[in-house]
Amino acid sequence: MDTEKKTVTHIQKGVRKILEIPGVYDLFHTLTGGNKQRERHFKQYFDLKAGSSVLDIGCGTGVLLKNLPDGVEYHGCDLEENYIEHLNEKFKGKGIFYCERVGEVIREEWKGYFDVINAHGLLHHLSDEDCDMLLETARLYLKDGGYLVTVDSVFHKGQSKMSKWLVSKDRGQNIRSTEGYDDLAKKYYNKTETELITNHLRIPYSIYVMAMYK
Repeated sequence: MDTEKKTVTHIQKGVRKILEIPGVYDLFHTLTGGNKQRERHFKQYFDLKAGSSVLDIGCGTGVLLKNLPDGVEYHGCDLEENYIEHLNEKFKGKGIFYCERVGEVIREEWKGYFDVINAHGLLHHLSDEDCDMLLETARLYLKDGGYLVTVDSVFHKGQSKMSKWLVSKDRGQNIRSTEGYDDLAKKYYNKTETELITNHLRIPYSIYVMAMYK
């Protein structure tokens, strides 16, 4: 089941709205086991040396920043002003934070600059056109040999009815199949490593990880 053609890409009503409060967002991911999964994920893909540079697109409450080794240069972007204010208060001096949509304005100083770019939980909120802008811009900002990592809710073969239902209730309304995400990636990246994870939460929920190399 793919939902690429939906026009509504992000639900900001009812219970989903309160997830935009930084403390509530962190508590939700702690209770469901999401933060533990993220810690394992960051150790796998962001075990970086001092002097490395990271761009965190959709940085949220700074979960990646908390898990980076010392000496890594961190830049975080998010559209939620609440998150950016929270980051500036909590992590002052540890990173640089921007309230902006990556790709709308190309930063010349970022071309070929970053070792790793993180876009955790973004593609399933975006239309195909916006995904194209993110993936193409990320490739522009990566060093040769650098990589972009994405993690998204996913529909897949053999998925339980409960998992499908829970995934469908995500705030993002452009959740794709594994093949749908693969099709997006191969437009811009020749080498992609993928992983389907079905047991990372305390509830039945599936995610798809892609590491795309420049």
